[in-house]
Amino acid sequence: MATTNSLNKKAAILLTLLVVFCFVPTAQAQTGTLVTVHFIDVGQGDSIFIDTANKDVLIDAGSASASQTVLDYLADLNITHLHYVVATHAHEDHIGGLVDVLDSTVTIDTVIVNNQTHSSSTYSNFITNAQGYNVTVAERGNIITLTETATLTILNPVQPIEFSDLNDNSIVTKLQVGNTTFMFTGDAEEPAEQSMLVSSVCSLKSDLLKVGHHGSYTATSQTFLDIVDPTYAVISAGLDNRYGHPHNETLVKLDAAGVTTFCTINSSTIVVQTDGTTITFLDDPTPIIIPELPVNLLLPVFIAATLIGTMLYRKKLRIT
Repeated sequence: MATTNSLNKKAAILLTLLVVFCFVPTAQAQTGTLVTVHFIDVGQGDSIFIDTANKDVLIDAGSASASQTVLDYLADLNITHLHYVVATHAHEDHIGGLVDVLDSTVTIDTVIVNNQTHSSSTYSNFITNAQGYNVTVAERGNIITLTETATLTILNPVQPIEFSDLNDNSIVTKLQVGNTTFMFTGDAEEPAEQSMLVSSVCSLKSDLLKVGHHGSYTATSQTFLDIVDPTYAVISAGLDNRYGHPHNETLVKLDAAGVTTFCTINSSTIVVQTDGTTITFLDDPTPIIIPELPVNLLLPVFIAATLIGTMLYRKKLRIT
């Protein structure tokens, strides 16, 4: 009898171990849900690398002078193969670096373009190198499956392209990872934003917004910002760039909306990770703080506002 009980206990232990082994996710399966987004510091330009457990995506690669920065960054991550390379639009600070990426030892499956040509030598070199790969045209509504829990949806442009401006035909994508969302806007400005607002492809609501056109006041319209309603924003721009990006108007708008904003000028490369539930910024990037009005200016501003208000009130009395 004792022998039978002993055998029964051993059998129960073995059965328990078998259940645990078969049904408890391994560490590899758990980490496979993670997606990491790298906003690579390429100075005045854009370059975003989306790293998943299955398919990887590179969106732009800055200007030609930044190509080695991007290639070195990918090499440091041991990335030798890209499933998708997205060229948002034909401006040099977005596709200049892609010329060398396409000509490198990194293997690439598909190059996604917006189907708008340009007369620049940079575009000519880019499209020549791209012809060595499978080239596909982005169109609003296209969905790319990256993993079982991650998709990339094309929000802009429509085909045939609706704008003459290169910026407004930028490829805009929305990354959905579980319940978390990221929007990458290229250099899309207000006309493109309005076009996306009237589209019914999917909700524009996103947890993180890559701010359009390096934080220019010509992008991130108030209506667009209200609908996207991000918690976080990332701006890619170069120190002391000749355009003055990011513009103060945009920073104030983001701050007023309660958005925590980061910029590569302040934080260099910005790395964000999501498990589909929460978004985590790695290496503690520095958020942009909009300075409050200095105390020594409060009184003069108050007096000026009072005087203007009094003048307007008196003028109203005279009119009535």
